[in-house]
Amino acid sequence: MTFYQELQLDQAGSKRYVASFKKPKDKFVHILIFIFKVLLNLIFSTAVIILSGIVFGFENCIAGLVLLLGISVFRFTDLDIHATHSVGAIYIIFAILAICPKIAHLVPTGCDLLIHIASILFIVILSCHNVRWCNHCTLILSYLLLYGSDVSGISYLNRVICLALGATLTAMVLYRNRRKTKFANGFKVLFTDFSLSNERTRWQIKIALCVSFSLFIAALAGTPKPAWAGIAAMSVTIPQGNIQPRVESRIRANVIGCMLLFFACTVVPAELWSYIGVIGGFGAAFSGKYEGQTAWNSFSALAAAATRIGARQALMFRILNNIFGAIFAFAFGKIIDKALLALNELINKAKHRKTVI
Repeated sequence: MTFYQELQLDQAGSKRYVASFKKPKDKFVHILIFIFKVLLNLIFSTAVIILSGIVFGFENCIAGLVLLLGISVFRFTDLDIHATHSVGAIYIIFAILAICPKIAHLVPTGCDLLIHIASILFIVILSCHNVRWCNHCTLILSYLLLYGSDVSGISYLNRVICLALGATLTAMVLYRNRRKTKFANGFKVLFTDFSLSNERTRWQIKIALCVSFSLFIAALAGTPKPAWAGIAAMSVTIPQGNIQPRVESRIRANVIGCMLLFFACTVVPAELWSYIGVIGGFGAAFSGKYEGQTAWNSFSALAAAATRIGARQALMFRILNNIFGAIFAFAFGKIIDKALLALNELINKAKHRKTVI
C-alpha cells in the first residue's frame, strides 16, 4: 500500500493496517502515518470551516461544515445511480437542505412536522438506494444541524450561497470519482423501487418518521437543542441489524461524553470552553468504533453548546435529548415496522382481489 493510499483509509481501516505489522519498528512508522493523517484532516476541516465563516459569516459555520461533510463523504460513496444522474440528485438534496429547515421555522406548529417528514424522506430516497453506504448519517445530520442553527436576512442568503457551493463541489467530487463506474440504475429507479414490499422502503419511511417526531416533540417541549434528539433517533435507526445494542451504546457514549466535558470544564476557564471542542474532534478522529466516536462527538457538541447555554444546561439537555431520541426511536420504530408490514399486507390482498375479479 502506498503512502497516499494509506492516507485514504478510515479510522478502523488504519487501525487494522497498523495491527497487520508484526515488527515494532513497522508498527511505529505506520502509527506515525495514522497520526499525521488525523492531524492533516483536522487542519483541513478547521480551515474549511473557518474560511466559510470568514466568507459567509461565522453564524454560517454550520453551512461550511455541511459543505465539508458532503465533499468528505462522497469521495468514497455514491447514490447507486449513473454519475450524471447523481449530479442532479445532489443538487436536489442540497436544495432541500437550504430551503426546508428554514421553512420549518416559519410555518405554524404542526406544519413543521410535515416539513420534516417530507424533507427527510426525500433525502433518504435520493441518497440511500444502496443502504450500505449509510449516506443518511451525513445528510440527515446536515439537515438537523441547519435546522438547529437558524439564520435570517442576509445571513440566510449567504447560507444559501454556501450550500450552493457545497452542492457544486460535492457533485464534482462524486462525478469525478464515479464517472467511469457502470451503474445499472438511473434517477427514475429511486422512485420506481419505492414500495412497501421492499425492506429498504420501509426503513426509509421509518427513519423519516422517527427522526421527525423526535425532533418535533423535543422542540415542542422547549428544549434548547431539539436537534440532539433527532440526531440520536437518526443514529440508532439503522437499516439492518438489531437496534437495541446501538441504543444502549448511544446512551452510554453520551454519558461518557458528558463526564469528559464536566471534567474539562472544571479545569479550563469558561472563556476557553469554545476551544476544547477541538479535543473532541481529535478523539473522534482516532476512534474506529461507534461508541467511541459518539462519546467524542458528544464532547465536541457539548463544548460548543456550553458557551451559549452554560455547561450545566448543556450537560442536562444533552443527556435527556439523547436518552429520549434513542429510546423513542427504538419504541416508535417497532410500532412503525408492524404498521407498515400490516399496510403492505392489506395492499397485497387488495391487489390479489382485483386480479381474481
